[in-house]
Amino acid sequence: MASARATDPLASRDPPTLPLYLPPPPPPPLPSPSPHHRLLPAPMAPILLHLHPAFLAQMDSRRTTSLLQFLKDEGGIPSPEADKKREQVIRKLNKIVMDWAKVVAYEQRVPPMRATATVLTYGSYTLGAHGPESDIDALCVGPCIATLQYHFFIVLRQILEDRPEVSELQTVESAKVPLMRFRFSGISVDFTYAQLPAIITSNPHLLQKLDSRSWRSLSGVRVNEQIVQLVPNAQKFQILLRCIKLWAKRRGIHCHLLGFFAGIHLAILAAYVCQRYPYGTINGLFTIFFDIFAHWNWQIPVSLHGQPTNCRRPDGSFMPILLPCTPPEFCTSNMTKGTFKKIREELMRGYALTKEPWRHDFEWVWLFAPFPYATKYEEFLRIALCAPTSEELRDWAGWVKSRFRNLILKLESIGVECDPDSTEEVDHTVFEPSIVCHWGLIYKTSTHIDISSLGEDFMKDVINDVYGKVKGTHSKLTMSIVRSSQLPKSLYSHSVYTPYIPQYMLGYQTPTDYSGAAG
Repeated sequence: MASARATDPLASRDPPTLPLYLPPPPPPPLPSPSPHHRLLPAPMAPILLHLHPAFLAQMDSRRTTSLLQFLKDEGGIPSPEADKKREQVIRKLNKIVMDWAKVVAYEQRVPPMRATATVLTYGSYTLGAHGPESDIDALCVGPCIATLQYHFFIVLRQILEDRPEVSELQTVESAKVPLMRFRFSGISVDFTYAQLPAIITSNPHLLQKLDSRSWRSLSGVRVNEQIVQLVPNAQKFQILLRCIKLWAKRRGIHCHLLGFFAGIHLAILAAYVCQRYPYGTINGLFTIFFDIFAHWNWQIPVSLHGQPTNCRRPDGSFMPILLPCTPPEFCTSNMTKGTFKKIREELMRGYALTKEPWRHDFEWVWLFAPFPYATKYEEFLRIALCAPTSEELRDWAGWVKSRFRNLILKLESIGVECDPDSTEEVDHTVFEPSIVCHWGLIYKTSTHIDISSLGEDFMKDVINDVYGKVKGTHSKLTMSIVRSSQLPKSLYSHSVYTPYIPQYMLGYQTPTDYSGAAG
């Protein structure tokens, strides 16, 4: 049976059945014969095992059961009490913004009925695929008389700061999607803003009147609505997305700011698999996820609508993924050549571990093993941030992280790829509040990193406008190169306890062709 290759997303109009046998990808073409090269032997055809369907169905059922149990044991599913707490947070936030709208109306001397506001949620929480540690993505929809810079970032921020439930509040004002980030009753909230004359998110005439920032803020809500409508089985989609997110986090490829997957990328990829295989089991869907995207031709965008689009592909896009909305647009991405390479390697590793559904000795802990940074890389870029107070550190760290892609690109420009670890440590050598990040370094050439020059160049990016200059007035950023033996024990422990994986299950070829990016 042919493998589910993704060279043509429109190849089949009818939903295909889930294949039980997935042969390996075709080998690369042989080199042209020449007087200086011997002809290599022809590659062996994959061995087809004629296994009884009942046996395969039984193995599939066992793997599905063990996967669901693993997800539960690892805390991938929040408790009913935790979900009720999130609902309470959203209700309180909604009450706060309604009162805030009345304050704005009074200040602007307009009737209160003309200044309404509400909170709309999106992201993994609204899709039903959130975990216990997931944040809440929330959109404050305010009246057109309430401005972003003053009424949202000053007036509403002050109201939130006065609430006893709110802590760790910081603003990210110059991002593509400006937001406030805080904890409400201990739950992390990303709070964006859109100005609307009315609270209707799907009216095309209304959307045409939006400014660009409000449009981007509202896109998360619009995309969520479409995904919910497009997946054939919501429960299977939610479980699959939870599995994919846990895998991506454990393997260090689920952090948008560091050049890896964002939540929306994973949601669309999961929805694509569910669309194509509406009758697949949880184990089958998870397995085919790796098969499809480990071999995907990334010159072709992933689209849930399954139709060509005239939407212009972003320059330098490595994994083009279309948002399921009208008009069509691509997901924003921070991927670079190096982070795209790691994502493809992890997809291929996942494929190698899951491609043989008949093996009795398979363990899910192999697939979800934390990435062993300390044994994988010999040297690391150590980035330390500190500030006089915890509040200033939060603002400073948020600002610096929003510029991390520039640092990754600077390293790649001198022949050094990096694998940023999203784990943060405390710098115990300083008295001020601090965080430390470690990025694995991959030298592609015999390059020497001038750490002083690298730090100075990056600081210019960080303080290149008024926001950066203000946030960096009393804050510090230092860089150094450290050996793996100098890493904190918490990072090294991941390597010590990495489970043993039989070598025959990792018999895959690391992808070397990264031409999927737009040239």
